[in-house]
Amino acid sequence: MTAIHLFGGEKGGVGKSFVCKTAIAYHLTRGIDCVPFDADRSNADVLRIYGEAAGVQTAILSEGEDFDTAANAIFNTALGGRRVLVNLPAQAMPALSLWFDSNEVLEMADDADVSFLSWFVSDCGVDSLTLFEQLLKKFDDRMRHVFVANYGMTKKWELFTQNQALIARMKKLRVTVIRFPKFVGRDDRNRINQLSLTFEQVQESDAFDAFGRQHVKSFLKAAFAQFDATGVFDGE
Repeated sequence: MTAIHLFGGEKGGVGKSFVCKTAIAYHLTRGIDCVPFDADRSNADVLRIYGEAAGVQTAILSEGEDFDTAANAIFNTALGGRRVLVNLPAQAMPALSLWFDSNEVLEMADDADVSFLSWFVSDCGVDSLTLFEQLLKKFDDRMRHVFVANYGMTKKWELFTQNQALIARMKKLRVTVIRFPKFVGRDDRNRINQLSLTFEQVQESDAFDAFGRQHVKSFLKAAFAQFDATGVFDGE
């Protein structure tokens, strides 16, 4: 089975691209073959930073008729037997749903033994959790769900842990939960983005001192441990 991993969250500013870039770094570090796609036209930082290092391709998710086949390369790449990682734009659900429904993508996926994993990156805001509930209602058990609790955005998760109805729904659907670690060193994180560096390039850059390079190592170690512990990239 080949999988397509969709990194979203609907809201802007919740860290979905950062999670996607970390997943790409995981594959590069472990020597795991994958094809990343950046579908975020307004802020294609995955393409900008990892384009050359990971061979990032572009895809367009749009409700416009002129783009009704612009996302097909995502699925066709998976048909070729390669794992796909997709950085989604904010508010992607209408266009993504249209692509799924009008092309019967999930039906084709069942026939071709291709699975979809929806990564929902959350900051534990009321609006974020509501959007996640809507996502579960829309796709139910037709794809695997990964809830990414982004501890880099907040340490307060009571709205999530005390939402018994949502927790029960997640248990029923066997949603994978990832506690995504905080990147220590805000200035270092901002500098990585400003210089358009991959995590790997930081180790060779004079723009970072020993602390900055260690911040990257520690963050990746913690994030990779979460990926491994949850088995989110296993079973393909």
